[in-house]
Amino acid sequence: MTLSDNEINAEINAGRLILNADRKLIEGACYQLRMGGVYYDLTESGKRFELNSNQSVLIKPGHRTVLITAEEFDVPEDILVRVVSKGSLFSIGLSPVATYADPGFSGNLGIVTENTSDKYIVIPQGEPIAKADFTRLSSAATKLYKGQHGFQAGIWPIKTHLQKEHGDVVGDPRVGSEKDEAFALLPAATRTVIRRIEQTHLLTIGGLFVAILINSSVLFLIDNKFMDNVYGVIGNIVSTVIIGVAVLFGNFFRRNT
Repeated sequence: MTLSDNEINAEINAGRLILNADRKLIEGACYQLRMGGVYYDLTESGKRFELNSNQSVLIKPGHRTVLITAEEFDVPEDILVRVVSKGSLFSIGLSPVATYADPGFSGNLGIVTENTSDKYIVIPQGEPIAKADFTRLSSAATKLYKGQHGFQAGIWPIKTHLQKEHGDVVGDPRVGSEKDEAFALLPAATRTVIRRIEQTHLLTIGGLFVAILINSSVLFLIDNKFMDNVYGVIGNIVSTVIIGVAVLFGNFFRRNT
């Protein structure tokens, strides 16, 4: 059974559920959770940010963060808390949130989200960031929550051992070259532009090679210093070949790594 606003109020009055609740944030069957003064940037190795009273959360484009709620929970043994994101934040680029707090959970709740937009997202302290609803269980749970949470004990253990570099999985038949895998993450239009730039680069090198040959030949024909011109032509050809081979090898290497 989901608790109504009256039942949420009753739990808070009894010193349970949310210890520092703002009654104005209670709605018909949920409570709006506010942004607290601490957050973690998972994209920057879980760096912890403790905000001054006049500071806001800053989420960079593409970064995953853990937002720590201002609310401190004390979840009774017969209640489960479900948390979902606010549509207003999802609409500006924060990934949707769906998490929960088990019976017995106490402390500030960490909400994991990601900025999927190309803009910086600034969230003031106290801004509603999610909604929580409360379900009363048919009986009290016996296996209560025991574990770390983001505010008092530091960020929970992040399973970084599950993250691998390309070199660690390159032998897997499901994994292509590092360049191909990187390209797959880009929009199709961006991939097309990059490939056109590479083709233009190769054509430019080829054009320079031809221009140097023509220039050397013309100088050879109009100058009487035969051996000097021979050496000059040979030098130009050798240097051009070296540059061309180096560029072609570099492009080939990038395509196959």
